[in-house]
Amino acid sequence: MSKIAISSDSTLSISQEKAHELGIFVLPLNVIVDETEYHDGIDITNVSLAKMMRGGHKIKTSTPTPYEIELYFNNIFAQGYDEIIHFTISSHLSSMYDLFTKTCGENWPGKITVIDSLSICRYMAENVLTAKHYADLGLGRDEIEKICLNRRTDGWLFFIPENLTHLKNGGRISPTVAAVGNLLGIKPILAFKNGLIEKEATTRNIKKTIREEIIKLANMKLSPDEYNLNVVVFDTKPELLDMVRKAASELMPKFDLNVSDLSINVCAHTGPGTIGCGLSKKIGVK
Repeated sequence: MSKIAISSDSTLSISQEKAHELGIFVLPLNVIVDETEYHDGIDITNVSLAKMMRGGHKIKTSTPTPYEIELYFNNIFAQGYDEIIHFTISSHLSSMYDLFTKTCGENWPGKITVIDSLSICRYMAENVLTAKHYADLGLGRDEIEKICLNRRTDGWLFFIPENLTHLKNGGRISPTVAAVGNLLGIKPILAFKNGLIEKEATTRNIKKTIREEIIKLANMKLSPDEYNLNVVVFDTKPELLDMVRKAASELMPKFDLNVSDLSINVCAHTGPGTIGCGLSKKIGVK
């Protein structure tokens, strides 16, 4: 039986230590701060990134180099694996899927399956860990790929940045819109659906809006046996997180509630103070 490794870029927001414990491989993504390159979870964390962003440093993201990709996968094969299934951040947010498909096809034809996760953070992690679950059960690469492709958009997430500054810095909105919005205390409500991040609405009352968004999730009438309720944070105020926990507990009491970090490459665009909430299919559910 072929020995299959399960791999992902660090968009899934699982640390190197936790990945080792879970038996998966994680390729650190790159964050550039004032022209200095850092690697997610290696020499930069969400905590240190938040301090840099609040300090006004210039933040960019970039893709791994072909050399980094080759070194990474060769290391996995050197550990005795015959095949690899690798997940990338949503192709609607990054060129990673195209880059890895091309690089893997040229260097390891037929040995690496690259899956466009159409996802981020906890939502991506649950799909990656589903692949690991079925690999451990002895399913083949094609069967695992089919399961993961069928469930990859079964998730819903809304999130609200603290302000518009970093969306402006990343070129997502104009400086004028950011200045006016920040002056008036207007915050965007962003929705992550089908691999895309889109502006859904705006709000001045974040607590009221979060409650309304959780009500929308509750009204979807999904099974708590099949879906988790997730909260994602990036340098979020504790009182705001507590409010979300209480609203979720009141409005969706039967759902398992998980709190995890927002992906560092998404943090780089939304900025510190961001909080989000949504539903994702549980590990192993087809």
